[in-house]
Amino acid sequence: MSVTSLTVSPSNPISKMDLQTVLGKLGQKLKPDEEPDYLVLLQALHESVETVLNLPDYEPHTDIERFPRENVYYPKPEENIHSGWAWKCSIHDTKPNDGPLNGRKLVIKDNITVAGVDCLLGTSMFSGWKPTADATVVTRILEAGGSIIGKAVCENLSLGATSFSAATGPVHNPFARGYSTGGSSSGCGVLIASGEADMGMGGDQGGSVRIPASWCGLFGLKPTFGLVPYTEPTVDHTGPMTRTCLDNAILLKVTAGRDGLDDRGAGAPFPSKIPDYPKILAQLKNVEKPLNGFKLGLVKEGFDICDKGGLNDSRVGLKVREAAQKWCELGATVEDVSIPMHEIGATLWVCIARMGSLPVLWGGMSGRSGYQMTELTKKMQNVRTEEGWEKTPWSPKNMILNGTYLWDKHPELYGKAINQIRRLRAAYDEALSEYHVLVMPTIPYLPTTHAPPEASVLEKISRSLGQIYNTSPFNTTGHPALSMPVGMLPAREDESLRFPVGLQIAGRHLDELSVYTVAYAWENKFDWKYF
Repeated sequence: MSVTSLTVSPSNPISKMDLQTVLGKLGQKLKPDEEPDYLVLLQALHESVETVLNLPDYEPHTDIERFPRENVYYPKPEENIHSGWAWKCSIHDTKPNDGPLNGRKLVIKDNITVAGVDCLLGTSMFSGWKPTADATVVTRILEAGGSIIGKAVCENLSLGATSFSAATGPVHNPFARGYSTGGSSSGCGVLIASGEADMGMGGDQGGSVRIPASWCGLFGLKPTFGLVPYTEPTVDHTGPMTRTCLDNAILLKVTAGRDGLDDRGAGAPFPSKIPDYPKILAQLKNVEKPLNGFKLGLVKEGFDICDKGGLNDSRVGLKVREAAQKWCELGATVEDVSIPMHEIGATLWVCIARMGSLPVLWGGMSGRSGYQMTELTKKMQNVRTEEGWEKTPWSPKNMILNGTYLWDKHPELYGKAINQIRRLRAAYDEALSEYHVLVMPTIPYLPTTHAPPEASVLEKISRSLGQIYNTSPFNTTGHPALSMPVGMLPAREDESLRFPVGLQIAGRHLDELSVYTVAYAWENKFDWKYF
């Protein structure tokens, strides 16, 4: 260990009492002859800390003059019938712009920063956070000619797979009011599916793009880890949510590529090296057998979960398998493949997510070297207060309790789970060495109803049991995974209601093109609403 200086200024405020406070929190003591030395070291540390704290903040440049923030407001209920809007605004390029998103209206999940627009993060734990810099994906969307028309509700602190945890109220499924859109990108799901927005960017920690895409009838992509710049916790990704596969490819082309701010993108290509996904897909439109030579593997364990009772619905597995067989008509070979380790993928995710999210939920940092949002870090300290803890909803509160217990009782668990992910990644890679993509249901059942506000914690959490079984493993392994709609099924409890069924396609790292090719070929030949 080294220090920059042992000089202590006369105005240094650190006292013996501060040292005793630190020792008290550690539950430890020092030998009497050591205390003076450690006090000097703590005082010297303060001198370094003061130097850094007095530096001006760094943040990415946001061109407010070129992209002014206009008509920023919180919508009235009559403008927010599905409760999907977190905030409304109008942001577009003031210069002539005929980019690939020209004329498109986009929504941004409300955990992605848009300068000058309040970021609610779905919570009431704190308020008044108005970012002063645009996220990279926002800048790229605007530079491509897109218009941002608002922020879409996300579940409370983005920690919910159903859509009734946001402090602004439940978000309703576009196919039936009172049913979940899925989360945590719940607002994006309903606003895009209902046509209030053309497309949007969601966030995906364990399925939060693909789950609402599945239940709202959208194409939702979790890209290869690091391909699209993001600034959220360890297993998080941001990805496009759209009504068509081609639109999804357009939005990925615009937003993908390393930016120098997200340290997880070090292995990603620069934007100029991103494949022209939409141009390549468009060439397939009139090809009779666009998938000649393609091999698709139907992951047995991903289908088996549909038959295991409870919320799981065997009809979903059958519908996805029926849809997958149609690829044979397009020239592909479709076969079953067994990946036994897939069965514990979600369990590994649970351990990593519970322990990995704790520093972030406590208002700390995750040890990464990418751009950090320091104002948000200070806001997150509210969870440590009595008032903040009372306002913390069931899902983040459970994360904090679980994470604290695990770090205390099983500190080796995080490392062991991370190491097992290497085995899981290798298992998928082995299958992907034989097959171009892997296929399974996105979610093993149809949308659930919202839990009432007075429901117990267990009842609320029970509405999403097993929801991330097929989605979360790919967050930990980093493989790209797309949910696409392939049909409709009636609700078991009310056959007058019909909901979309999502099929998930997972591919090799940085091979989003194969994933899109398979999805586009199916969409181009079949109408999912009538399949």
